[in-house]
Amino acid sequence: MNKNILYLLLAITLVASCRKDDDNAFDKSPDERLNETLAQYQAVLTSSTTGWNANLVTGDGGNYRFYFSFNDKNRVQMYSDFDTATAGNLRESSYRLKALQQPSLIFDTYSYIHILSDPDGSVNGGNYGQGLKSDFEFAIDTATADSVLLTGRYNGTKLKLSKASAGDQAVWANKQVTNGVLNFRNFWKIDLYWKRLTYGGTQYELQVDTTIKSVTVSWGTGSTRQSVTRKYYFWANGVNFVDPVVNGSVSIPGFSITGFNAGTQVMSVTVNGTAATIAGVPPATTPLTLNPDVTTAAERWWQQSATSGNYYLSIDGWHSNGVDDAYNIKALKNDTAKFYALLYAAYPDGQDVLVNFYLDSADNELVNMNGSVVKKNKVGNSGLNNFTELRLHPKSKEPWPATGAAALTRSQMFNTSGYYFVQSSSYTYDQVSIADPKTWITWYWLF
Repeated sequence: MNKNILYLLLAITLVASCRKDDDNAFDKSPDERLNETLAQYQAVLTSSTTGWNANLVTGDGGNYRFYFSFNDKNRVQMYSDFDTATAGNLRESSYRLKALQQPSLIFDTYSYIHILSDPDGSVNGGNYGQGLKSDFEFAIDTATADSVLLTGRYNGTKLKLSKASAGDQAVWANKQVTNGVLNFRNFWKIDLYWKRLTYGGTQYELQVDTTIKSVTVSWGTGSTRQSVTRKYYFWANGVNFVDPVVNGSVSIPGFSITGFNAGTQVMSVTVNGTAATIAGVPPATTPLTLNPDVTTAAERWWQQSATSGNYYLSIDGWHSNGVDDAYNIKALKNDTAKFYALLYAAYPDGQDVLVNFYLDSADNELVNMNGSVVKKNKVGNSGLNNFTELRLHPKSKEPWPATGAAALTRSQMFNTSGYYFVQSSSYTYDQVSIADPKTWITWYWLF
């Protein structure tokens, strides 16, 4: 046993004597190698004399366009298509490269990119406490001379930088992106709900989700209808799709807006340099919508409430002829109680509830002022639905009034011509009148 121990000690001694203290796998220390890597990334960021175009996709799918120009003094200039102010005014702030869990790019003073992650919902239209689920600290995934891919460290925001051309830089500097943001506002001045781009002899229906900047494009006839959804960003005087819409040999990368006729409510645009138009679809057109998803949207809307036990709210009531809250329901009062919201709750037995809720300011309680038990009726397989009033809700404080805003709201809901439903965002559905597509109501799912 002692001899074996001696042999083992001898082997260990021989191995130790062969090892050199300065025999490292690398010829530089980890800190030196890390600093070199950060320096290489900085060299890439500052290499583009005309800056970088950037697409940013937030944690909840929102899409935004940026322009960055980095210098070697840790300063960055930027634009953003968030709104007209950010698109038209070049802003400078600071940045730094730092080794966190991996090499990271940090925008370390408040800038346009911080607007998206601002926890104050009034700043960006997002939820209070989380904003638009974006980031201002990004781990660097890959970097080449022409592109840099990054991922947000907290919300997983995807940021892609692509080297900008002198022409791209001019589009921002000449406020053409600002023009795109402004021009697109005319799209919402078209009172008819269904809006179509007519290009190359084909009509393409456009349904825009501004919460995540995406557009659903639908075309075709009968059972051959097609529908694709594309992210969009504002570009030279109009809108670009992140990926083009392809219909056979036709590719639509977006459109530039050249004018808007307020009288006819027709928007003049160009697609691939060719003149085209965007206009509303009048009631005489059959079918009113090309989007095949509309055939099932009403059932999804109803099932979501019926299976969960929760409900939808509408704060503004009916939109009609270009006017939000067309019936002025938000002005309703009853003593100390004021209008709060319309509520629709679906139930598996088909005994749904439509309630006109008031908020009693005296004791801060919600009051079922007027309500009805309702049945949703599916008409055929086209997506058409209408509603039947079965009886007044037994817990209503008062019956529906005979005239005024509440009466008009109730009457519109039970219009026998019926409605199409459109899922307009991840948490909203629009209920659009068949008889008058200038009239619709938006239902919000708050759960």
